[in-house]
Amino acid sequence: MPSIIDVRHLEKKFGDLVVLDDINFSVSQGEVIAIIGSSGGGKSTLLRCLNLLESPTSGEIFFEGKNILASQSNVNRLREKMGMVFQQFNLFENYNVLDNCILAQKLVLKRSRSLSQEIALKNLDKVGLHDRAKFKVFQLSGGQKQRAAIARALCMEPEVMLFDEPTSALDPEMVDEVLGVIQKLASEGMTMLIVTHEMNFALNVATRLLMLDQGKIVFDGTPKQAIETIDNQRLQSFINPKIKKK
Repeated sequence: MPSIIDVRHLEKKFGDLVVLDDINFSVSQGEVIAIIGSSGGGKSTLLRCLNLLESPTSGEIFFEGKNILASQSNVNRLREKMGMVFQQFNLFENYNVLDNCILAQKLVLKRSRSLSQEIALKNLDKVGLHDRAKFKVFQLSGGQKQRAAIARALCMEPEVMLFDEPTSALDPEMVDEVLGVIQKLASEGMTMLIVTHEMNFALNVATRLLMLDQGKIVFDGTPKQAIETIDNQRLQSFINPKIKKK
């Protein structure tokens, strides 16, 4: 299957600090890739480089065969196709849930309000928030806010979804409701890259794991291969205490 994303020799520096060091990997349509590793290893920076919220220092990123780092690349068009869900939701607090899902459709995709509302309600239903459409953001729980953020991203009909630690700001009882939505998207064939510390979720739902350590990819393989790769002590120390069998 052809790659939808190709990352070649990607490097990102902040001053003299090398955060990403010669990163190389590809993403095929329908893959669910969990990006794992200790805090500070470069996971979130990698995700932000993919849709150019961070500008790579060097290297190449191809999306659907086009180099997005080329000078003529349309960054806004890229972000339409690559939906992003953040740790802290990034919803507009002064809008209700429905209008949060409508705004970008109207401004960026130039859809009518009626079409935007139809698509918004469909996606709110998908994440279990149809009955919260007219609620203000401050009236929602953390889990509901994150599900609203997922619905908002889905309204743009992206080719790929990027999740940057989507459960890290949630109370434990709200984690499962958000992971359940992501699992549903995985079952529907959505291509996703997910930065996560939820190892049980990663091992059971992801088709592939990427482990970053000090800015380098130290493992790239299936969850089964991760469990069986006993000679990679860094990997095993990270996943083994966190494995919970179904």
